[in-house]
Amino acid sequence: MKNAALKKKEIVSIKVVERLKESLVDEGLITKDMLRTAEEAAHREGEILGRTLVRLGFITEEKILTFIGEKMQIPYVNLGNFIVDPKVLERIPLKKAHRYNVIPLFEIEGILTVAMSDPMDIISLDEITSLAGCMVEPVISSEENIKTAIEKWYGQSDAKKDIMEQLLEAFHEIEEKEESPHKYTEQLDEARLRKEAEEPPIIRLVNTIIVEAVLEKASDIHFEPKKDSMQVRFRIDGFLYPRQALPAKLIPPIISRIKIMSGLDISKRNIPQDGRIAVNMRDKNVYIRVSTLPSMYGENIVLRILDRDRKITALSDLGFSEEDLHIFSRMIEATRGIILATGPTGSGKTTTILSALTALNREEKNVMTVEDPIEYEIQGVVQSQVNFKQGFTFASALRSILRQDPDIIYVGEIRDKETVEMAVRAALTGHLVLSTLHTNDAVGAITRLRDLGVERGLIGYVLNCSFAQRLVRCNCSRCMIEYTPDSCILQSLGIFSDGPFYRGKGCEFCKNIGYKGRTGLFEILVIHENIRTLIAKNASEKEISEASRAFGMNTLIEAGREKVIKGITTVEELKRVTMDVTAPSV
Repeated sequence: MKNAALKKKEIVSIKVVERLKESLVDEGLITKDMLRTAEEAAHREGEILGRTLVRLGFITEEKILTFIGEKMQIPYVNLGNFIVDPKVLERIPLKKAHRYNVIPLFEIEGILTVAMSDPMDIISLDEITSLAGCMVEPVISSEENIKTAIEKWYGQSDAKKDIMEQLLEAFHEIEEKEESPHKYTEQLDEARLRKEAEEPPIIRLVNTIIVEAVLEKASDIHFEPKKDSMQVRFRIDGFLYPRQALPAKLIPPIISRIKIMSGLDISKRNIPQDGRIAVNMRDKNVYIRVSTLPSMYGENIVLRILDRDRKITALSDLGFSEEDLHIFSRMIEATRGIILATGPTGSGKTTTILSALTALNREEKNVMTVEDPIEYEIQGVVQSQVNFKQGFTFASALRSILRQDPDIIYVGEIRDKETVEMAVRAALTGHLVLSTLHTNDAVGAITRLRDLGVERGLIGYVLNCSFAQRLVRCNCSRCMIEYTPDSCILQSLGIFSDGPFYRGKGCEFCKNIGYKGRTGLFEILVIHENIRTLIAKNASEKEISEASRAFGMNTLIEAGREKVIKGITTVEELKRVTMDVTAPSV
């Protein structure tokens, strides 16, 4: 019986290889000579043909796996950046995961998706299905990636349980005080705090929370002391989500551990402090800004996560419409003038400007920045960080940069008269200046410049364009369904289409949120000659906006309408991010 099963598996494998050989050559991924050489080497070494092709450098492993997946109609998954749902790990024990080289990824409506290096292995698939106790759907990934994922995710799940057990045991002898945790924290001396912060379970717990946040692509981690616990929350795609509640007795050592990591004074608990942490996570260099704030039950701590190794998003992937991408690309190619990004905090302004700087970063250009902080490193760009305590402000930095023979300058934010004066001077002397302002829309940048003291005629002369930006969450592609939105919301947004409309219903992949990832909405105000005339005449924002729309400017809501109709986001999400914007008529 066993021999028959193995024979069946062998026959299936042979059929896959034969089909693969013909298809690879037919579609030009390898040549006939490459195939002949690989076949001879595979026969000689007793190796699988696909592995030989990769070993000889004839094709990459990712290409061959993607190709197999397409031919077999089985999706290929790169597990390097994939977040596994910890709950489904219980479906397949660790020993079995190693034995079959398989890892469960997520479960939707009773169907468990698993990554396998050989999804055509029917025998293993049957046994996995039996183990899981539910329907199993395979995806394909490399053998090495699966092994790495097994070590990382199973190890992390077990480690978390061990950490909490060790912590509760290690701190069991801490005397419970009748006073509030706030008073209790104040009474702890520095030596004891430092000792507790250096306990291995505390170190492992804090490290694990940071690693989880990075893997989930969180932008911030919140440690919030309460009366009976410490709440840990992650900000993902602009929203805060609870992750775990830790015992109140762990508040002092956790706070002290984070302070030690970020170089802060653990003895000072009644004043705010700011620090930094540099973390190396395998192939990632993560920079973390730490902020503490005294609160009723201890110090509230927020960690802002900046992945310095993360690739800067290309302009074409930010969410621009084809027309707006063409306009924006043309604007940033100017040799002089000012380009302003507007919008509230967290609307993606910095990301867009860094993408623009990356596109402009050429050998013949001297690109320089002054930022607060330096979020991402751009090779070939001279980047400076402000230091207000030392008097190194945006204005003083810009003054120094102008003596460094720059072509393109990025100023993190224009927030005062001195900075705007220096930016205008730079634009007038033949430099391209990019910066940000906090206004609701693109036209608001003109009003803000007026308020900062820039003469009306000068605004029209130095300002090339301003663009407003918002970020909307995208529907989860794995659980997207058709639905009927509220007619009042549709009407308020000026959407009169009959649909269909889509939303994510929530699944394991998107943590039952319904959204996964974000994309941008853009409104680009180009300063044409007639707009310059209106600015010089001190025209109202409404007049300038109407004139710009007549010249083809798409508003934020119009950009959002397009994404709703395409099923990229929901009307509710568009309403949420544009509540401060007036809907244009259609």
